[in-house]
Amino acid sequence: MAGWGDDPKLAELRSLIGDEGWTPVKVLESPQQDTVTVEKDGERREIASDHIAFHRFVEGLKEDYGL
Repeated sequence: MAGWGDDPKLAELRSLIGDEGWTPVKVLESPQQDTVTVEKDGERREIASDHIAFHRFVEGLKEDYGL
């Protein structure tokens, strides 16, 4: 996993969920990276990152959304 600095993928995921109304529907964790699938109006997008902050955020999403 990458370090603690800024992660543009985490910023994108936070914006999609918090500002744009996308809902996390799937999480795939692997040693190489974590991938979150979000959905809105029948459209799906995948956001992936190997950043530690992204991983921590994904842990919270799993709990909050029962994934």
